[in-house]
Amino acid sequence: MYGKDTGHGRGIRRRGMGAVAVGAALLLSGCSGSSDDGSEAKPSVSQQPKGEDPYWVNPDGNAARQVAEFEDEGKKEEAGLVRRIAEQPVADWLGTDQPEEEARGFTEAAKAADREALLVLYNIPHRDCGNYSGGGAADGNAYRAFVDSVAKGIGDRPATVILEPDAVLHLVDGCTPEQFHEERYDLLKGAIQTLKALPATKVYLDAGNAGWGKPEQIFEPLTWAGVAEADGFSVNVSNFYSTGESVAYGKELSCP
Repeated sequence: MYGKDTGHGRGIRRRGMGAVAVGAALLLSGCSGSSDDGSEAKPSVSQQPKGEDPYWVNPDGNAARQVAEFEDEGKKEEAGLVRRIAEQPVADWLGTDQPEEEARGFTEAAKAADREALLVLYNIPHRDCGNYSGGGAADGNAYRAFVDSVAKGIGDRPATVILEPDAVLHLVDGCTPEQFHEERYDLLKGAIQTLKALPATKVYLDAGNAGWGKPEQIFEPLTWAGVAEADGFSVNVSNFYSTGESVAYGKELSCP
């Protein structure tokens, strides 16, 4: 299964050395609009045909809100252009303040639309090595509690979870200090086990992107992090490589 290539992508590699699935989506930033009477402009977007893409399109996403704002302003051409973006499924990155409530809300809405929620968990301790996206859970116990909350929120509803973009990659490229490696492997493996215990959840462990280095460098670290217990691995979640480059990287990683 191959998705559309529009720039900022997500790639999914299925367990069992099967095909690489790569999708992509762009999300425009923008505030919600208001109509002339002061009421908030309501997003108006459609789901993709289920046979073409099983993932849920969030009708309240930023791009959808921009469509509503343009429509409210009578900017039909602009609304049509942004609608092409707004109607592509985009993963929802869960926050850390109310992860259970967010996971429940996204999965309930997706199920009501007869689609599957696509979620990203990004809260590993020492995240992004303290760089632009630095932060994450305060410690291992806080992270385990976060994952438990997400799992409780998902429950028995269908969901695909992308687990911790760049978390394994940064163990390999030297970005994450050595003293945190053992704990991170343990946390990732535990997160996979917790989420896979749910009846309708698929889990993909992130494996970086096509431009960072050689695939054979990350093969064993993915194994140590528990990828064999997941449904596969994801690529290009937090970068901008093309679908073709990402597919090639995923295939090379599958057969190091």
